[in-house]
This record gives sequence, C-alpha cells and structure tokens, in this order.
Amino acid sequence: MRELARLAGLVRAARDSRFGADFAGWLDQAMHAVTDRAGEVGQQVAAVRAAPERALLLATAVFEEARADTVYEAWRGLMRTVGHEEEGATELARTDFGERLAALHIERAPDGRLRFGPLAYAEAVRTYFWANFPGLRDDLRDWIGDAVGLRGLTTDDQVNAVVRFGERVLAVRRPDHLFDLVVRWADNATGASCDPRAAAALALGLSHERFGGWFRRRMYECVRSGPLSEGLVRVLTVACRQNLGATHPEQALVRLHYLAVREGEAAREAREALLDLAGRDHRLYRLLIDRLRDRARREPGEAETHLPLLTALLGNDRAPDPPPWPDLFLGWETVFSQPPTELWTPLVNNWLNAVAGDSTRETALAVMVGATRGRTAALHRLYAITCRWAGTGRQSSRAAVAALFWEHIDQAQYTRTERAGAGPTTTEEAP
Repeated sequence: MRELARLAGLVRAARDSRFGADFAGWLDQAMHAVTDRAGEVGQQVAAVRAAPERALLLATAVFEEARADTVYEAWRGLMRTVGHEEEGATELARTDFGERLAALHIERAPDGRLRFGPLAYAEAVRTYFWANFPGLRDDLRDWIGDAVGLRGLTTDDQVNAVVRFGERVLAVRRPDHLFDLVVRWADNATGASCDPRAAAALALGLSHERFGGWFRRRMYECVRSGPLSEGLVRVLTVACRQNLGATHPEQALVRLHYLAVREGEAAREAREALLDLAGRDHRLYRLLIDRLRDRARREPGEAETHLPLLTALLGNDRAPDPPPWPDLFLGWETVFSQPPTELWTPLVNNWLNAVAGDSTRETALAVMVGATRGRTAALHRLYAITCRWAGTGRQSSRAAVAALFWEHIDQAQYTRTERAGAGPTTTEEAP
C-alpha cells in the first residue's frame, strides 16, 4: 500500500509539473521514476568521481527548489563538514558554479531555483547516498543541522529539507539522528514561537509506521527528565497537541502533564494545551482529574504544583458539556480537603457565575457542598465566598443563586448535626 501511495503521489507530481499532457503520460513518467531512477543515479555517481560534484548532487537533492545561491552555501558547508577543501587559491581559479550545474544536468529556473530534470530524481539521489555511504551519515546529520538554518531558505524550504532528511534516516533505521536534531534546533530557537524545523522533524517521526513508538517513548523520557529548554518544551507541546492528541490522546495527556508542571512561559503554554485536550473528551477529563488527585494526595510536597492545575480544570469553562458531575465531585473533594484555601474563591465564583447565567448548571451547587463532606470549616468558607460574590455585580440576579446555595449549605450542616446527635458513624454518604 505504501508503494501504491507513492506511485499515486508521483502521478500527481507529474500532472502538476511539466511531465506529460494527459493521464497516460503522467502514469508513464511515474512508472519510470519508480523503476529506473535508482539505476540512473547509480550510473551518474559512478561517473562522477570528484567529491565536489558528488557533494553538489546531494546538496541539490536535499534543497531542490531552493535558490541557487542558498544551495551553493549548503554545498560549500557540506564539503567543509566532510573535510574536503578544493584546490585553487581563489574562487576565480575554480570551475564556476553554473558549469558544475550544467555538467550534472541540474537545471536553474528563471527564478533562480534549482531542480533536476527527471521526475523524482532528487529523491533517488538522496536514497542512493544514504544507502551507499553509511560512513557519512553522522556528517550528514551535522551538516543538515546547520544547513537548514541558512538565511536564504524560506520556512517551506526548511521544512522540505527536514522531511527529506528525516525520510532517509528513518529508512536506514537511525531515528536517533532525527531526534538529535529536534533537540538541537529546539534548544537553539529564539523568541516565543515553536521552531518549525524541530516541529516538522518530530511530527515525521511520530507518524512513522516503524518508529512512531520509538519517538513516543523518547518524548516520555524527555518530559520526565531534568531541565528542558523553553524551545524544546514548546516543540514537545506542539507535538502533543497536533500529533499525539489525534492518534494517542492518553499519551499526549500524560506528556503534557509533565510539561505543564514545569516553570516558565513555555510550561504555561503546555498547561493550556493540557486543559484544552482534557476538556474535549469525558474520558480524558476523568483521566486527568484522577492523575492530579493522585499526585496531590500521594506527593504532599507537590500539592502546590498540582492543585492549581486541578482547580483550573474543574472550572465551568473547562468542563465538558454536559458537565460530568461525578468527576467534578471527585475533583472538588480534593480541592476542598486541603490548603491552599485561596484556590477556592475563583473556583466557586466561576460556578456561581455559571449558575446565574444558566439554570441547568444548578446541580453544581449541591455537588460542591457535598464535596466538602460536611466539614464545618469548609462549609463556613463556602458561605463566606458566596456572601462576597452576592454583594458584587448585579446583586438582583445573584441573590437567588446565593440563597439556593445557602440552603444546600444549611442542609449539609443540619445533616452533620443530626449524625453527631445519633452517635458515631462508620461511613459518610456521598451527595
């Protein structure tokens, strides 16, 4: 099926370019690309023995459709990386660039971009070099790491080169080469945006049939490790949101959780991505509530990290629709059972506002009171929060909601008093 998909892609490429005038012609060109290109490239490389010409073939194949001046810089960088220096004291003493291109049958378009004449020839060149020069693979990784940052490359040029490199290293079973560059590009990123090269490389790895699991495990190791750069946190966040979130949402949630509890602006972006992901699905919402409750209870020293995240998750604006009241009860129970109590006010106010605007949310009042498990101090605090809330904003629209909430609080206090009068009990009832 992969080969059939590749053939279909080549037919489409032939249609969209200058190859053939009808479907029969496009198919013929595609078939030639599939069956003949490897032999043609092998013959050309065998005929071209000089290192500069071979390097130019490869540089053009990786950066095909980029401008000639940029490909020239990439070519010179490749020769430096592999340790080759041309004879001749000056540029004027060497064969000029245009002559080299013509000798290798590389075309320079009127807009200055370089391409090979035959369909899919560049792909065949890349395949040939990675398959037949295994001793160069580490050098090629280092070269690509620098070359995709050349100033003359557009974002599309960069991503194209990254994908071409990634396809080759995965074909020769070196996913580590691709992930090494993800980390390198992300660590060196500047500004507050995600590095497109690192994001494209990681997306390619995650979608790979053979190595997708390898990249998911590597991400997991990363998010659980020590300090990460802001750039890498952003790349991992984007990968969870755009890639893992669609294919492995539970794994995306776990990785985002580890990123969200770190320090820094990028961690806050991971936090938003985590809350958005959990809010889309009841199952994920419950999973995250359970994770946060478990961390807050099992790791007392980390409660101040996990409780604010849990509180944000439990708000009306984050809960799936319709609200999963049993899940909210479990979360509110955790928040209301331990400090810091300053987390309570925004959470309670959020739901009081929701009830004031939508009567179908009235169940929240009973569930919140029930989540206190009848603890007197907790009930008094809910009462005080409601008093302050009712005294602000449009008091007339809030009075009815506050009165209803106070009824639930009074009932809980009465029930607790009744139980105390009846003697000790061994269990407490849920609402």
